[in-house]
Amino acid sequence: MKAIKRKEKIVYIPVSEILPNPNQPRSFFDDDSLNALAESIKRFGIIQPLTVKRRDFVPKVNINGQFVTGPSYEIIAGERRWRAAKKIGLAEVPCLVTDCDKENMAYLAFCENIFREDLTFFDIAAALQDMLLMTHQTQTQLAEKLAISQSAIANKLRLLRLTPVEREEILRGRLTEKHSRALIRIEDPEKRREFIRKAVCMQWSAQETDRKISAFLNSPESKITKPKFRGRKIGILSDIGIFINSIDNAVRMVRDVGVNVERQEVDKGDSIEIILKVPKSRQAMSI
Repeated sequence: MKAIKRKEKIVYIPVSEILPNPNQPRSFFDDDSLNALAESIKRFGIIQPLTVKRRDFVPKVNINGQFVTGPSYEIIAGERRWRAAKKIGLAEVPCLVTDCDKENMAYLAFCENIFREDLTFFDIAAALQDMLLMTHQTQTQLAEKLAISQSAIANKLRLLRLTPVEREEILRGRLTEKHSRALIRIEDPEKRREFIRKAVCMQWSAQETDRKISAFLNSPESKITKPKFRGRKIGILSDIGIFINSIDNAVRMVRDVGVNVERQEVDKGDSIEIILKVPKSRQAMSI
């Protein structure tokens, strides 16, 4: 991993010239928390500068026949400050510009956000998966760099076997990571959704959820509903969560450069249908 070169001089960069980090671990920003931060910035300004890097490639977007250069910087740390600044209409924000390769950028973004209270366990799992894909490291190598066990990373990555719809239901129902690990054991999608709804409605504890799932898996009903897999799984391609995360990251990046892509997801039971609507007219695009 290359050393990070930092220019300690604070520079003020227009908000419109900055994009979020596409590998930002956090996928959800609480509105109340963001509003409180925006109010604080309005009163006291931005106390801690953002950390940004110059983009390797700056695309040009055709707007009404004119080619407009897109934003020139990406955020490494400080996306909440950037979003809050946009909320109150700040024209520019204080930044520290850093020379940083993709591997270091993913690592710094992960470390910046990992201990924030609003980062979900699914966000952490997705961030770990992104780091593995970007750095081409093994789980053992990444575990050594982050000073955690390889089994801890493996347990987090298993959470991505749950679909985005299931993850949303789990978080909305205030179920925990332990609940999620128990639910992963159910291979049948319809049964898994049924157990998610029951765990939420009946407020099962993680231990109770695990016991009920164990009882189900040992029952004759499980033998009937359990889908039989034919064929051979090939390495990382067996995890559908990786593909969905990649699609979501791509959609977010395209939206950030001004293309209003609509994303719809339909759970078909044995498959997930993802529909992307990309506007053809220039009027539907915004910078």
